[in-house]
Amino acid sequence: MADAARLPEKPAAYRRLIDFCSEWNLNTLHFRLTDDQGSMLRFPSHPELITHAHALAPEEAADLARYGESRGVTLIPEVESFGHTRYITDTRKYARLADFRPGNPNEFVGVIPVDPETLALMADLYRDVARIFPGPYLHGGCDEVSWGGSPLSRKALESRSRAEIWAGYLNSLDEVCRAAGKQFIVWGDYVLHKEPAILPRLSKSVVVMDWQYGVTNPQPLARAARQVMAQGLRVIGAPAIIYCAWGPRAGEEQLRNIDAYADAYATLHTPGALGVIVTNWVPTRYLQRSLWDTFAYAAVAVNQGSETARQSAFRNFVERFYGSSWDSNWQESLRLYYRITPIRRSCAPSKWQGPPLPVPWASEADLKSLLRSSEPEAPPFEACLARWAKLEPRVRRNQADFAALVLSAEYLKTAYWRNATIRQAARMADARAQGAILRSIADRDRSLVAKLDREWDVGRFADSRGRLEPLLGFQPADELLFRMRQAAEFSMKLAENGDLFSRAIRTFASSAASAPRIGA
Repeated sequence: MADAARLPEKPAAYRRLIDFCSEWNLNTLHFRLTDDQGSMLRFPSHPELITHAHALAPEEAADLARYGESRGVTLIPEVESFGHTRYITDTRKYARLADFRPGNPNEFVGVIPVDPETLALMADLYRDVARIFPGPYLHGGCDEVSWGGSPLSRKALESRSRAEIWAGYLNSLDEVCRAAGKQFIVWGDYVLHKEPAILPRLSKSVVVMDWQYGVTNPQPLARAARQVMAQGLRVIGAPAIIYCAWGPRAGEEQLRNIDAYADAYATLHTPGALGVIVTNWVPTRYLQRSLWDTFAYAAVAVNQGSETARQSAFRNFVERFYGSSWDSNWQESLRLYYRITPIRRSCAPSKWQGPPLPVPWASEADLKSLLRSSEPEAPPFEACLARWAKLEPRVRRNQADFAALVLSAEYLKTAYWRNATIRQAARMADARAQGAILRSIADRDRSLVAKLDREWDVGRFADSRGRLEPLLGFQPADELLFRMRQAAEFSMKLAENGDLFSRAIRTFASSAASAPRIGA
């Protein structure tokens, strides 16, 4: 999946992703066109919608879809049709269509499902997309939606249940989709899990896409798929690589989520199980060219099963993609990197352990919070980096992609190093030594930002949100380059102004002094 709606990337980058899919026997690319942040497509029928600066013109999108077809890869466009629809409701013309659940007015605001204008608008957008993308499917989104607070919705809920209204709206979207010659896909979080009374009310032509990113056991995934098919509907499995639990990389638990879906759907010998699509969310969280090894693992898992993927996926990737001979150095470096990749605990399932994902400190408040907290042990990123330094001369193909992989580990290592080093500076009484440490942080930050900038420019636009300003609705942990740029600017201020640092640490120097040191 390409989350183009959050961050449009250069068409050449999408073509390369299509090429990779073709080379690794993946026949589908889920292509997200819209979200709260804007539309990646310039809709011919509604140019007034919130549209990204580098959105594709219809002919550009059609050319990309044709390229996919020529490589045996079908693009499935997604048009958010219920929640994630601020690309619609943030316009003056359609602001009145914004709906929300009472008591929760800001999160995942949807469009009013019972307003005739909503369906008429979606019909226009579906027809636009159907003309552009030749594949048989159109994804309507409809996940993570908050609705029911508008006067029209409240009135409708007096006589019908939420499940009845929800199913009625989705069935109407399905009719519009079929009239445009497409088969309708929706996300399964509500229709299958949160409000399962929706499922038996859905039209039998709807396809449900089941995402459960924290599940690593194939049995419940197979049960969920059978539950969909028992209602006469078709189903697609949807594990994840990057989602809100991860920063620039996914850890080994996410490989197990991919394994579980691959193995679950391999047991479903029925036409109702359409297969597995691996999702990958919010490009500002990761370096564009650093995830090819995970893509390759997913390709082997969904085509040949988890056992084969565990035994040979990374070996095949290293030999085919990097043109390097496989040995224990490659094996141990990749295995270690997945094992030590830090996790964002606020999002990850509670059963998942592992180091916490650090967000680079970038303000006085961040420093005070850091010095107030306990210091986790830093993962051994230097072990991966040391092995990769020895392996780099053996990389014969895609050297720049290998450099991006290395840079992702360098970023994570630096995030931990900054925390440990600023704690060390806070414990010092010698202002000169303290200043030297602050300058070392500022210098390293500046160097890292320069590398991240160069990496961004390869496949992304220089003036994109997420680089120069945060994406609408996202936290600092989701904005790798933007946040690191802020951190570098602040560390430079600290290096130039000792009083600023002294003020930041004054109240918390005693707590910093008691913290154990982590080696650089």
